Amino acid sequence: MRVTLVNPPLDTVLAHGHVSPVTAYLFFNSAPLGLLYIAAMLERHGHTVSCIDAAAERLDVAGTVRRIDGTQPDVIGIGSTTVVFETTKLLGAACKGAMPSTPIVLGGYHVTLLPDEAMAERSFDIGALGEGEHTMLEICEAYSGRRSLDDVQSICFRRPDGTLHYTAARARFKNLDELPFPARHLLPADIYKPIPIDEHASPKFSMITSRGCPHACAFCQKSKSGYRSHSPEYIADEVEHLVRDFGARDIAFVDSLFCASKKRVMGIMDEFRRRKIAEKVSWTCSSRVEVVDKELLQQMKDNGCWRTRFGIESGSDRVLDFISKGITKDKIRAAITAAHEVGLRPKAFFIIGHMPDTAATIRETIEFAKTIPLHDVTVQINTLLPKTPQMEMWEREGSKWGRLVNESTDEKSFWEPTFVPWGLEPEDIIDFHRQFYREFYFRPITIARHLETIQSWRDVYKYASASNLFSFLFYNAEKPSLSMLKGVFGSGQSDEMAAK
Repeated sequence: MRVTLVNPPLDTVLAHGHVSPVTAYLFFNSAPLGLLYIAAMLERHGHTVSCIDAAAERLDVAGTVRRIDGTQPDVIGIGSTTVVFETTKLLGAACKGAMPSTPIVLGGYHVTLLPDEAMAERSFDIGALGEGEHTMLEICEAYSGRRSLDDVQSICFRRPDGTLHYTAARARFKNLDELPFPARHLLPADIYKPIPIDEHASPKFSMITSRGCPHACAFCQKSKSGYRSHSPEYIADEVEHLVRDFGARDIAFVDSLFCASKKRVMGIMDEFRRRKIAEKVSWTCSSRVEVVDKELLQQMKDNGCWRTRFGIESGSDRVLDFISKGITKDKIRAAITAAHEVGLRPKAFFIIGHMPDTAATIRETIEFAKTIPLHDVTVQINTLLPKTPQMEMWEREGSKWGRLVNESTDEKSFWEPTFVPWGLEPEDIIDFHRQFYREFYFRPITIARHLETIQSWRDVYKYASASNLFSFLFYNAEKPSLSMLKGVFGSGQSDEMAAK
């Protein structure tokens, strides 16, 4: 069969014809590996597969439909998260209008978590619930007449009378090594643009070495989703595949949690050492502060890692406890310091606007970030996503914690307020967000850390090309202005920089 898999367009492309700097870097920096795993499984079993990353190619709905129609698909698969679902509905309706006899399968986190709501859009014929590799393969078998849809596990589909029918749940497969490598050859590599300060060498590719997360962070849709890992041998095989077949010079391991346990990571490092991976490619990963220690971080550094990323989320122990992060400021400081000391350029993720946040706890978080040896930060604004622990709390006792100021969840949600705690206004959240970036980056020590990484004119160009991203994060402006530059480098320096 001919199958076309689609990563849908983004709302801002539809509304404005362009994307914000944050969207450009954060939504277009790597290929949709979930779709490419499904594509690889279908190809393994003889199907002809096309992939379209409409988001990365800046396509609108009409342009995406034309591309899909041109592949003459027998089945269309669309993967969607919550933040792009409004556009996904428009895409589904347009595809059904253009290709009314072609079945459309909806997959991804949103339909898995909210199947009744998602499948209320009647252009979708089937909802694939959970992991899609085996499910999509069986759906194609059903449409080719080799089995009944009733025999395909973990789907929902509409009966002739319009009712939604659910099949039995599929047991989660444990042996991730049975999967083929993602079918990266189906998408052009040059449409992806790494975040400049996260680019160590080019070309850069992404990999996933595990699935799920064992932790229960209140804001996350993957909370307590279980954890499974590829073997060290499989991981090293895929790294060598990327180097050999795609010329990779840097790899981002984009698992929810690469450093889930010391034993796991040490096993991977042993395999990397045996194959001399550090001589072939550099890499980055995500870590938990309570898992890593200096010994482990040094092993990672010796085997090619140049950065590790930590989800810190808050600099208030009270807020950390509320969001079930399972860490403390002391543990955070120890892990970040150890990563810095071995030369791993630690980066941290923060969220402001947690349900119990106040102006004081947000200020505490900003000050805490400035006291630990971080090289970079990403700061997002708390968004209440469906089927997260904090959404369940909101549904029970929402009025206790704050109010919703925008109920939409699109790709801008993490950068614009949707929920605001009592005692704060949306403008306060935006001001704190920009202030966090300015105060962290406009310090001599942070500037010096970045200057140390500049080795060539290419590195200079890399920073210059991200000027619009920096101006958006620092000043909520699409482009840098002369007054901004004077504020950073001239007499208008921040009070903190002037004091130093």
